[in-house]
Amino acid sequence: MVDNGTESGPHSVTRSRTWMKWALGLSLGLNLLVVGLVAGAAYRFDGPHGGPGANRHDFGTPYVIALPEDRRRAIFKELRAGRQDKSTSRAARRALYAEAVAAIRAEPFDLARVTRVLDTQRDATLGVQQAAQSAWLAEIASMDAPARAAYADRLQEVLARGPKRDRKKEKQ
Repeated sequence: MVDNGTESGPHSVTRSRTWMKWALGLSLGLNLLVVGLVAGAAYRFDGPHGGPGANRHDFGTPYVIALPEDRRRAIFKELRAGRQDKSTSRAARRALYAEAVAAIRAEPFDLARVTRVLDTQRDATLGVQQAAQSAWLAEIASMDAPARAAYADRLQEVLARGPKRDRKKEKQ
């Protein structure tokens, strides 16, 4: 048999499978990192004037920023106090990430296990979002017509301003 520098036989299949496992694990890890960053940013949002997510201009932020500061604070305080489900606690979030890491490292890889972790994280995020939406809707429903009109004007101003980071770029 002549060795022409190419490999064939059982060793090339093993190397190919090993490479594919590493590539799949790395890809999944990067996807989880992105999901984790998005979820982490959502959980850390502490209102429009405080917390790491304060300058983000996502779907819910303008609605909250347009509220008077005392009402914003009251809503966030109510949300924190009324949290029945402890699945969104910092310890629970860390445990889910630890479970994701363990599932990614597991041999053989169990896609269903990772999916369950991601589904749990998604459900917790949606629960927080639903609670915030309900609190906001209750606030708007409690306003009389002139207060709602004034709120709508403030909301329109917030939407016209855009995120703070965009305004800094315009000034340069």
